[in-house]
Amino acid sequence: MVRGGVVGGVALGEAVLCALFGCSMQNPLWNEGSGGGSGSSMGITLGVTDVSASESGTETTVDGTESATGSSGTTSTEPTTGGGSEGGTTGSTGLSATDTMTMTGTSEGTTTDTDTDTDTDTDTDTDTGTGTDTDGLECACADVEVLLSDGIFLISDDAVLWKYRPVDDEFIELGGLDCEGLSSTFSMAVDRSGYAWVMFDEPIPGTLRKVDVNDPSSCVDPGYFPGQLGVSRFGMAFTSADIDNPCETLYGNTYNGGVPFEGPGAGSLVSVDSLSLALSLVGPTTFNGAELTGTGDGRLYLFGASQEGALYEVDKTTGAYLEKLPLPPLAPTNAFAFAFFAGDFYFFTESEGPGSKSKVTHFDYDGDKMLTTVIDKAPMRVVGAGVSTCVPND
Repeated sequence: MVRGGVVGGVALGEAVLCALFGCSMQNPLWNEGSGGGSGSSMGITLGVTDVSASESGTETTVDGTESATGSSGTTSTEPTTGGGSEGGTTGSTGLSATDTMTMTGTSEGTTTDTDTDTDTDTDTDTDTGTGTDTDGLECACADVEVLLSDGIFLISDDAVLWKYRPVDDEFIELGGLDCEGLSSTFSMAVDRSGYAWVMFDEPIPGTLRKVDVNDPSSCVDPGYFPGQLGVSRFGMAFTSADIDNPCETLYGNTYNGGVPFEGPGAGSLVSVDSLSLALSLVGPTTFNGAELTGTGDGRLYLFGASQEGALYEVDKTTGAYLEKLPLPPLAPTNAFAFAFFAGDFYFFTESEGPGSKSKVTHFDYDGDKMLTTVIDKAPMRVVGAGVSTCVPND
C-alpha cells in the first residue's frame, strides 16, 4: 500500500490537510473501543533503521538482544527479468453415473424390459501443494502457466505486475496492467484461480480489478462497489478457511485516506463475500493503514503503519490479535507490503526514503526469528504483495 497518498515522496490531498491542521483520529465504523492516536506526520518514515549494512546482508534478532553480520545469500541489484513456461497442478474427476432403459417389442405382442444400470464412481485426490486435500471437489489450485506456488506476486507503483522467487532472489517482470487507464495502484491480493485482485487509489478510491497473472493486460471488473459501509481503501489478502478447507476469503484492513496512525479502534478488519462481493465488518483493529497476508491453513497476519515495525497474527473472526512480534528495525515506509511464503515472511519497504525503490527483508518466522536484508534495492517500488494460498505452509 501507499501511505498518505504519497507518490514519488509527495503527500497529496487529505494527508497534507491532516498534517497541517489536524484530523479526527476517531474511526466512525466503531462506536465502542475507538480511540485517538496523536496523528503522525508524513515524516514518520524518515527515521527508519535500515538493517542492511552491506551487500552481504545484516541479521538482527527481533528482541534486539543480539545481532550477527554475515552472508545473507545472493544480493542482486540487477535482478533477472523475463518470463518462462511454468506448470501447475492438475484436477481430478468426480462422480459420474449412467442409467439406460431399453424397450424391445416382439411378434407375440410381449414386451421385454431390459434395465441396465451402470454407476461408476471415480474419486481421485488432488494434492494442491498446500498440505490440504481438496478431494477433487472445489477450491483446488488453478493449473496455470505462471506457477502460483513458487513465488510472491508484486505490484509496483507504476502498475506493473512482477513475481519474486525467494528461492533464488529472482524478480520476473510479468507485464504492465491495462485497466482502462487505472494506474494509481494501492494494494493487491492473489487468489487460487490465478488472478491478482488489484486495488487502485484513483479516480475512485478503492476501485478493484481482477488481473490474469498469465496475461496482466487482461483486466476485468469483478463487480465490487467501492465505498461500501463508508470504507474506501484497504490493505488486503486471501486466506483459506482452515487447514482442512482450502476455500478462501478476501480480508482487508481499512485505511481512511488521512494520516496513517495507530491507536485503539483506529481501523477495521473487513471481509468480502466471494459471490456477492459485499463488504462486511469483522472487528476493530489498531491501525488506520496496514497490509495483510494469509496462508493455506487459514492464518491471517497484519503489518501495520506504526512508528516501529511489528507483525501480528489476527483472529479472522473478530479482528483480535493472537500474537505480536515486535520488529524494531523494520518500520513501515510510505510504500510497503509483505507476504507469507513457505513458513517465513518477506517485507518490501522503501530502501532510501519516500519514492525510492524497495528493499526486501526476510523474517525467519519458523526458525531462529532473524531479520535479514536479502535485496538492498529491487527493480521497482512495491506497493502491494500477493501470495496465493497454494504456497506450502512450511
